[in-house]
Order: sequence, then structure tokens, then C-alpha cells
Amino acid sequence: MRITLALLLAMPLRAADRQRIATLNVGATSIFTFISCAVQRKVHSARDAVRCLAAGTVAGVGFYQAKRLVARGDITSGWLVANASTSIVENTTAGEHPLGRIGYTFGPLRLRVATPLDRARESYVDVDLSAVETGFLVRAINEADDFDIRDGMLWYETNQPGRDEAGRVVHGTTWGIFPGVWRGADEHTWHHEAVHSVQSLQLDSVEPPALTIERERRPMRIRYVRAGALNLTDNLVMAQTRYERRWAEIEAYRLTEDKRPPE
Repeated sequence: MRITLALLLAMPLRAADRQRIATLNVGATSIFTFISCAVQRKVHSARDAVRCLAAGTVAGVGFYQAKRLVARGDITSGWLVANASTSIVENTTAGEHPLGRIGYTFGPLRLRVATPLDRARESYVDVDLSAVETGFLVRAINEADDFDIRDGMLWYETNQPGRDEAGRVVHGTTWGIFPGVWRGADEHTWHHEAVHSVQSLQLDSVEPPALTIERERRPMRIRYVRAGALNLTDNLVMAQTRYERRWAEIEAYRLTEDKRPPE
């Protein structure tokens, strides 16, 4: 996670090594999963609390491994692992079996398919819509010269490098789960931006639904609208933070190139 309260403040940010990054992913995902369980009123006993914390721990390990995979170029596998980790969090915070549904995010939509472990058995497929990822998609479209499906994700490309808020030339920019790169960018940039996509999915995973659309039993239904307030807040906070101190950049640079972000 990028917003990690005291956990984040307790470590020298730019000096973060991979062990600290792994610890932060596991700890923060576990805590935020528990908070989401509590908000959705799924914690009624110590056993429920342990269940939520344990599921968050497993998902945190999964998210870290997903980032490691995409950082070394195995983006498809990493994206699948990230989606599986998201499923564990979603199911657990909803009070269901951790593997009751297996979900996959494509664009602003998330498809969640029921497994034999689904206790409710209300539908075969639930479709969720993310409001914040819809907004990020619009922003990506505005910047894109081309859109493509690559590694199971929607990527956009630009004909020219961009510039950040400080006026520095950048070869890649990711909006939510939509990674974007300049056509002339090297492979490290592709991997770096894919890490940002996993980070965004990780943030989306722990946020409770904002609205339930359909409750009836049917084979396929539009189930939830997810606001993405945590993801949006994180982006706004990071925009006010110096580049080299942004956790998203510290993590992405360390995992892809094993170095600190440039100042």
C-alpha cells in the first residue's frame, strides 16, 4: 500500500530495501483488510478478526510477489497474481470464503466468477464498476496516441515523452490501473509503469463498495459500484509530495532497477 499511516513514517523512505517493501505490503494490506471488514460489519468475534488479518496477510504476500513478477518483465503472471490477491481481500471483507469468487479487472470493470466455494450462490458472474478507474481511463484516453491490450491489461502509448509537474521529461505515466509509456521508452519503463498498475489495484481491493446495484439472484448481474476514494486520495496526496519521497516511486524503482528515485 502507498498510504500506510505510521508504518510508512517509521522507516527511512528512500532507503527502503526489498525486505522492507515486502514487510510493508504484508502489514499494510493486513491492516486495511481488517479495517474494511470492520466497516462492512464482518467482525463479530476474535475469530473474525483473525480471519480478516490472516487473509490480508496472504493477500499482501501475493501483491508483493505480483509486483516482483511485473518488475522483472513477467507482467501477465504478475497481473494474474494481483487479481487473485484482490479476490482474497474482496471475498473476505464481504464475509465470504476467501476463494468464493475469482475476479479479474479489465478497464474500469471487474468480473467476479463464482467458484464451488461460494456459499451464497446468488450468481455465476458479478460485474463491478469502479468510478475512480473510469475517471482514470478518461484521463489516459486524453493523453494517449494509441491504446492496446497487452499482458492482459489496457496500455496506452504516446508519440512524445511527457513532463511531470516539475517540468522533467518522463517516459511513462500511469493513471490508476492504466499504464502509459512513450513509444521510445526502454523495457524498465514498461515494467515500472506495470508496478504502478498493481499498486492501484491493491488500493482498490481494500475499499468497501459504495453502492449495491442488484441483489436478486440471476446468472449474471451488475453487483457493485466502487468509488475508489482511497485510490483518488492517494493520488492527490502523492501529487503534493516530492517525487523522490513518493512511496509509489520508491517501491517501483527498487523493484525494477534496484535503486532510489531520482531527485
